Amino acid sequence: MKENWITSPDPLGMATLVVTILLGSISLIVVVLRGWARKKTAAIGLDDYLMIVGLAIFVACCVFTSMAVYAGMGTADERLTDWNHVAGVTWLGFFQITYAWSLPFIKASICFTVFRITNCRRYRVILGGVMVASMLSTTVGFVAVVAVCRPVSYTWDKSIDGKCAPSTIITAISYVISVLAIITDWTCAIVPTVVVWGLQMKSRVKASFCAILALGAVASAATIVRLPYLQYYNKPQNYLHNIANIVLWPIFECGIGIIAGSLPSLRRLLKFWLDKSSKGSYKNTGSNNLNPESGYQGSNGTAQRDTWVQLYDDDNSQKHIIMKTQEISVSIEDGVRIGRS
Repeated sequence: MKENWITSPDPLGMATLVVTILLGSISLIVVVLRGWARKKTAAIGLDDYLMIVGLAIFVACCVFTSMAVYAGMGTADERLTDWNHVAGVTWLGFFQITYAWSLPFIKASICFTVFRITNCRRYRVILGGVMVASMLSTTVGFVAVVAVCRPVSYTWDKSIDGKCAPSTIITAISYVISVLAIITDWTCAIVPTVVVWGLQMKSRVKASFCAILALGAVASAATIVRLPYLQYYNKPQNYLHNIANIVLWPIFECGIGIIAGSLPSLRRLLKFWLDKSSKGSYKNTGSNNLNPESGYQGSNGTAQRDTWVQLYDDDNSQKHIIMKTQEISVSIEDGVRIGRS
């Protein structure tokens, strides 16, 4: 079959391509800055590594989505050839696999970030359930994609001998996975917000963090918007065009999830840059200092709270209060380094 790359996709395909490139690029920049800021504060941890893995898979997902658009996804059938249908569905399959595997790492990163600032068993159990549910739905989705047709290549090339399970099965599985995604998205937005609101920080600072974390709810909204389009799995006519409606929203969900999970780490970095720019020079004092000021580990949870504020809260008086509280509560613990008030 002769290749027929679509260099000028229909509006739906173009919208999918633009959103994919935009969110992929922003996510990459945000995570790179997050890693740099965490390294400068000597606070890099498991949550950062999980987000990096999630980002890497998401970037691959964006590449596969872009290739699917150029292969015909989001474009009406009258402009497509047999080659487009084979190539488009092939790239679509790669998208489905990478999208499914990016979510567990993104959500696990958010969960482990919360673990760093609270020892509350209730929250840990809830977020542990989120990670298990996310991994379970990913595994089910992955198995469904690779096992729906025999041989697997029959999924995208119907000219060979093979057979597939009814498309209604894929649709049903997609609904189940979407419902789980909605529940876990909302949980990843609500629990961190509740935890942050309970920290010893000014209400203004708390509100800014909660607004950022609430972006997780926006990611959930993308999953909800996608639900009506899942029916297109059962409609072969204009399949590649209509399926772009299903692909667009997962890209939005993952991108917003990565950004929302990383932005809180950049607040102190942004303040540092703004102060340096306004003063014309950098002084290693007060809130401009990006270097770590205290230890991280503590058995009773107070030291974790200190780390959160040290990373994100640039208010010196508030920092003084929390440092005093920490000195009283953990001074008897061996090996914990206390900052000076």
